[in-house]
Amino acid sequence: MKNWKSTMAFFVFVGAYIFTLYKAMDASVIEVSGYIALWSALFMMLRNDMTPKLIEKLIDTIGSKK
Repeated sequence: MKNWKSTMAFFVFVGAYIFTLYKAMDASVIEVSGYIALWSALFMMLRNDMTPKLIEKLIDTIGSKK
């Protein structure tokens, strides 16, 4: 597993978000933890090797439909 630190950080952030939902915390705490989990997911996707290939295929598909 090449990016084990990023993977563990992702699961920690998602776990923290689930914990805030489970414990019925204040709405602002849930919102902030959700944004942190979202951003960690996005950064993790950007570190993946397949992401540039998927973006390129998406752009080619959109470009060919015009």
